[in-house]
Amino acid sequence: MRLRFRLLLLLISSFWRKPIKLLDESVLNLRVLPNDIDVSKISNDRFLALMDLGRMDIAFRSGLLKSMFKNRWVPLATFDTIRFRYPLKAFQKYQLSTRIVWWDEKTGYFKQVFERKGRVVATGYVCATFLGSNGPISPDDILAEISQSSARPREPKIVAKLRELEALIHETQTEKFDL
Repeated sequence: MRLRFRLLLLLISSFWRKPIKLLDESVLNLRVLPNDIDVSKISNDRFLALMDLGRMDIAFRSGLLKSMFKNRWVPLATFDTIRFRYPLKAFQKYQLSTRIVWWDEKTGYFKQVFERKGRVVATGYVCATFLGSNGPISPDDILAEISQSSARPREPKIVAKLRELEALIHETQTEKFDL
């Protein structure tokens, strides 16, 4: 998390914002700051850092933060991908919408959409988990910990494709480059 000041502001503002359920959508109204841009537009790596804020907003406003500290759970993005459509330039306002779309025994799958004036700027997907002292924490255990229950939604087609891509990348991680 490279956006420590924004994270602190997000945490403080979460005390005044409406609480949400873990599976509700989070919407953050943001602005491109000078440290977000490379030469003239928001840098690609900054999008991924901003996506962290969207997921943390869900954790803060759903009551998960207390459980994270109590149980010493650490959030970990295990895989992410993003598709860019349009640039965001300095000082432009935009929204970041974040929602959990599915989960399996140890991973939550998030869809995160950047929009400006109703136009989709970028869409990202993140596979994330919480790690405890004994490894990954199941999403069902997380829901139980914060006294929320929900039936797992039907697995979207995109999640199956993400799982295939993640497995392919994992499989090729040990391959050496031929130079």
